[in-house]
Amino acid sequence: MTLLRGLDRIDWSALRHAYGSAEDVPGLLRAAAGSVEAVDDLDSRLYHQGGFVCDAATAALPYLVELAAAPGTADRIGLLDLLGRLVHEANTVPGADPGWPDAWAAALPRLLALLDDPDVAVRRELTSTLSSALSDADAIVPDLRARWDGQDDPAVRLGIVLAAGDLASGCTARVLPEALLWLRDLRASDDPQLRLAAGLALSAAVGAQRPDLAAAVEALTGDIAVWRDVPWVGGVSPDLVPHFGGGASRLLGWIAARIEDDPPARLALCTAFIGDDDADKRIGAVRIAAHLLAERRSPVERLLPRLAALSGDASQAARSYAVLLLAALDEGDPDLLAARLGDGAPLSRHGDERVSDFAAWGLAWREDPRCVPYLVERLAGTPPTADVYSGSVFTTSPPSILYSLAPLSEHADVLLPAIRARMDDPDTGRTLARALEEWGPAAAPAVPELVRLLGTGAAVQAATTLAAIGPAASGAAEALRRIGRQEGGPLARERETLVPWALFKVTGDPAPPLNAADGPPPGRGGIRLLADLGEHAAAHAGRLRLLMDSRDDWTRVEAARAHHAVTGEVEAASETLCREVYELARGGYQPVRWAAMRCLAAMGPAPSQVRWALREILDSDRRHHVNSGWRAFAEDRELRALAARLLGEPAAQSESSRSPSTSR
Repeated sequence: MTLLRGLDRIDWSALRHAYGSAEDVPGLLRAAAGSVEAVDDLDSRLYHQGGFVCDAATAALPYLVELAAAPGTADRIGLLDLLGRLVHEANTVPGADPGWPDAWAAALPRLLALLDDPDVAVRRELTSTLSSALSDADAIVPDLRARWDGQDDPAVRLGIVLAAGDLASGCTARVLPEALLWLRDLRASDDPQLRLAAGLALSAAVGAQRPDLAAAVEALTGDIAVWRDVPWVGGVSPDLVPHFGGGASRLLGWIAARIEDDPPARLALCTAFIGDDDADKRIGAVRIAAHLLAERRSPVERLLPRLAALSGDASQAARSYAVLLLAALDEGDPDLLAARLGDGAPLSRHGDERVSDFAAWGLAWREDPRCVPYLVERLAGTPPTADVYSGSVFTTSPPSILYSLAPLSEHADVLLPAIRARMDDPDTGRTLARALEEWGPAAAPAVPELVRLLGTGAAVQAATTLAAIGPAASGAAEALRRIGRQEGGPLARERETLVPWALFKVTGDPAPPLNAADGPPPGRGGIRLLADLGEHAAAHAGRLRLLMDSRDDWTRVEAARAHHAVTGEVEAASETLCREVYELARGGYQPVRWAAMRCLAAMGPAPSQVRWALREILDSDRRHHVNSGWRAFAEDRELRALAARLLGEPAAQSESSRSPSTSR
């Protein structure tokens, strides 16, 4: 039979994928028969990052299935994986291509036939491919169960069980009862891995049915090799094992993700293995601990002694997570962190980030001077300068050195020579200038280096830092005027607001920014300029009051801050800012709401109408954060410190006043 019959009868140029016209799809489909790279290219176009199902994916669907079914295709597994993700999107995202359901219905019988494919790798992957097709659960689950008795591959059997559990929510009363009874009976199997899979599948099928933690512990203490061939878990690349652990770590993480809505069960799973003799299980357990602690504060008491023990663990992966958590937690022991300042174990395969970088940051935000000699040494080498935002994915990427330097202005005499020596490079200079911005006048000796940066890609940060230094940077005024007169250059886009503002901050003359403010309605930069002008900008109070009703969150918050700074009036500004605080108390975490809290705290004690929300923020067990990794803890600590300040209560150790914000 000829592959891809009828491919050229489709007007592909009229269809669209993630990168535009789908006219390249026929060539990629033909190439995919013998090329793994072509499958990757199809993946990037038809799926990309998910969130949609395009009409090109619908048109390509029968050919993707045909290629996956052909024994000679180069990457059948990659095609099945792509199909599984496409069907997941089709069953979950709104606005999928309207032609997809019919195309999928036509393709499904051929996919189901692959449950009998002689290639065991295809049968393994297929169980995962089918597991997201909720709209066809009544057709798929009986077919999966029919293959159960004749299936001799343990990984395929586990996949069938997991797929049945994932599909159960799409089953009707015609299929569901027998499927649930079947899963229940499998929990009595002699095979501990099968008991684990059945328990997790039943929990997915029936939300009130919690998995048996003892079954998970028993399975993990046995032979878990089969799970590397189960698509839900999979294997680990050998070069990643030193940093993230191997099979047991991966399996533990997967189990924890399956019971994500049950924190007590995850905590029990974590504590069962965090002290295990097997390093791989300790790694998996401490990674669960990281996720738990980034979500909730209550597990700290149970986990802190175990983290302390792991801070000196022989496994660099277990040690890195433990030191990260001890550095980030208010309750972490500074002496344990100081003991890790010499720990040069790498945090990843790339770069020069080390376990010791976490220890230094943990000491720095506590303003513990034991980190200062280490930071001087790091500045002479290759310090971490990347400001990585990891979203919801918990990583061990360390803070940029700016977060370690920012709280340490009292040690400027020791740190400044090392900082100034590294400011010739614009990229490194930008990071270091950001840290010096937090120091204010203490950074004055670095003015010559900042002036040099005004002619580079770091000009915006350099000008901002000069402004933060204030009158002590008055010697930079002429350089600022000169760059402000340039039509092009690194400050071309900001010269109408940033340069006049910086000149005002270093000279005290309000004329340049006032002249700049007389133009069209200001953007965020212009609003901040008016805020710093204070009463000098009183004539703009009316414009700012109107902007406090803007539909843009940031404009609204910045305008409220500026209106208060210009007029001294509290009521109108606090009303705008309090609305953001209410959303924070309800768990609506956005960076702009951290900014609103900072603005509100700068205005004085909390208005009475917002005190309930501040109390909710302080009393909640939730870890308040936008980002993950170390930032989750820093953002939570800052928000709680601001809430305590507004309520007039003593705060726990806080970096909010001495460190740059980590939420954006």
